[in-house]
Amino acid sequence: MSNVIQFLESMGKNAALSDMSPEQYATAVKALNVGDVAEHALLNRDHAALNDFLGGRMKMMMMLVPAEDDEQGEKKPDEDEDKEQQDSSQAN
Repeated sequence: MSNVIQFLESMGKNAALSDMSPEQYATAVKALNVGDVAEHALLNRDHAALNDFLGGRMKMMMMLVPAEDDEQGEKKPDEDEDKEQQDSSQAN
């Protein structure tokens, strides 16, 4: 399985590998010695079969959640700023 992942990774990293002829691609896949299922999926460029073989997820989701402001819509000053303000008022 790691051979398949390394092969796919190298294909993604090196643009020259994406320009291989079909014969060169088939030779590279057969040289992996990964088994019939993975080889067949790679040769047919069957991403669903390859995903099943590798145990990948069908869907992946990412969410970004912004930080919330206080109730009045103003950000609270940092503790460092509070400390600096207290230090400067004590110095006066």
